[in-house]
Amino acid sequence: MKSDKQAIGCYETNESPAGCEVLQLLRLSRFLLNEQAEGKGSKCKTCSCRCVASNRARSRSHLQKELEKVLQCLSFEVIMYLILLLFVMAVPGAHAFSGPTPSRSSTLGSHHHPRSVALESTIAGWMSVAGYDQGYGDNRENDRDGRASLYALVMDELAHRRGLSVSGVRQVIRKTKPQDLAARWRGWRRSCDCLLSLGFSAQNVTSILQGSSAFLHELDPEADIRRVVFYLWEDLGFNSWGKIGLGLGSWQRHKYKVVTTAPEVLRRKPEGGVEETVATLEQVGMPTKYILDASFRFPSLLNVPPSLIFCVSAYLSSTDVGFRPRDLGALYRRNPWLLHPRTVEQLRPVVAFLREELQVQRMHVVLRGYPQVVLKSVNADLQPRVVLLQSLGIPSQQIGCMVEAFPLLLSLPLEEQMLPVLFFFQAELGFSRHELWTMLRSFPAVLDLSIEENIRPVVSFLRDDVGLPDVKEFIKRLPPVLGYPVDWELRKKWALFQELGLDASDFAGFPGFVSYSLHDRLIPRLDFCRRQGVLAQDVVALRVVMAGGDAAFAKEFIGVDPEAYEEFLLDYKVRRKEARAAQTRADRESARSTRSWSERKKGEKKWGRMKDEVSSMEEDDDSFLFSEAVCD
Repeated sequence: MKSDKQAIGCYETNESPAGCEVLQLLRLSRFLLNEQAEGKGSKCKTCSCRCVASNRARSRSHLQKELEKVLQCLSFEVIMYLILLLFVMAVPGAHAFSGPTPSRSSTLGSHHHPRSVALESTIAGWMSVAGYDQGYGDNRENDRDGRASLYALVMDELAHRRGLSVSGVRQVIRKTKPQDLAARWRGWRRSCDCLLSLGFSAQNVTSILQGSSAFLHELDPEADIRRVVFYLWEDLGFNSWGKIGLGLGSWQRHKYKVVTTAPEVLRRKPEGGVEETVATLEQVGMPTKYILDASFRFPSLLNVPPSLIFCVSAYLSSTDVGFRPRDLGALYRRNPWLLHPRTVEQLRPVVAFLREELQVQRMHVVLRGYPQVVLKSVNADLQPRVVLLQSLGIPSQQIGCMVEAFPLLLSLPLEEQMLPVLFFFQAELGFSRHELWTMLRSFPAVLDLSIEENIRPVVSFLRDDVGLPDVKEFIKRLPPVLGYPVDWELRKKWALFQELGLDASDFAGFPGFVSYSLHDRLIPRLDFCRRQGVLAQDVVALRVVMAGGDAAFAKEFIGVDPEAYEEFLLDYKVRRKEARAAQTRADRESARSTRSWSERKKGEKKWGRMKDEVSSMEEDDDSFLFSEAVCD
């Protein structure tokens, strides 16, 4: 056993009272341990009393009291270090960073006095001698020291020498068992060297290590890592696609995104690697450009085994769902998360409910419009919405037609959206159940509109600005009007309707007028009629003008060649484009001229500094030219 002076190490006990206190505590603990082990009397070095073997109980109690006195007399500094070291030695892996290792500054602080290091080692040695680390298995001290050395070695190899994130490497070390860490860290080092040589940043390599610490040591740098990375970059076309579709900075980030986010692609699975997955996706109708697009948004797509792709595709192409094989590629491109092991299991009860209860015939239309229906529960999500619609008197078959026309109907919140809208129509507009049923059957998307942002402003415009006597009848004849923006669509169409000399009664008799496009049909056709001398002075003539295609309008109503109207449309589009460009320039000039006073002052100060810099540069240039002239 080491002497007390050796145990204290380089701590100056003569100059620091804390060192004397620790030395006294060390002596008492060792004496108590010797008395328990040997059972023979010895002289107490603190109080000079004779403690014989026949009076061990009194000696032990006396020494315990003396230990309590010493602990009470310990200074604040010693107590804080003692608490800190108890925590360091109690937490697995934390002891690796408590010694004077290169990473010590990031764990315990940036300033450490040599005496504090000696004090830590002294208290650690006292804890080991006093038996505080006993009871957790044999050779715990040796195991702890070996584990600490291993942790420090792995931290030095990965974080300090290769620049990986210290916190990331620490998380990997803490979640790995010591025996596994001893077997894996060399493989980690080899794989990290390969990834760094391929251009991956230290941050990317840290993310890969955190996501693949269980198998990264098994990968071969040449046969696995380089093969997969070069396949993604060269054969699959990540390099060329990124250069064409993204800027240089975005391309450099997205080039490594798939491997960084989904490191499983580096691992060869029993069913095949990433090459087999890409080949299978191409077989089910997903082109390479779709695979690139979907893998950037959902990198785990390249980890899907081929058997799962065939299983999901077979069920979606069956008669229960009804997808055509050539449509699966577009579906997977927009929703790559459908290639999941539980997709078929979750989709079967949903398909059975929609087909049997609601008699939905085009299930592929519902799934294409709302693919998240796979995640819905029949009893908790779908059944309550169906019951609400059935309470209005809508038959189940009609509800199925509504779901086919508007699949998002299955996703609307019940209490926050559907119930308030139905209550608004019944309470404020006076709709009956039958009228609600008729409107919802023709336009089920009305349940997705906001009362304050869509429905109420339109109702107020029709009632107050237009002056319609019966707003409910107008909405019944054209339910989509509730979704039209008031300011930049309905007001302009109403102003155009008034220019024709028509009033609110005519407007109520022709609700379809507001359903036509303002710049594709209304303004061009009315302008062409004026130029040809044909005026639509009543609603009947206006219906004829707006109905039919462009060729029928020019030939039957105006009586001119359809090509003349096509030339007029091209000229109108050019004039409209020029007018929009002029309006944009005018808005910019107005924004510049209406800047605030503070912004103008800032601009003036900046312009003044620039003028001073330019004048000083000109003076320097003049002096230089003058010196050259003098030399000449």
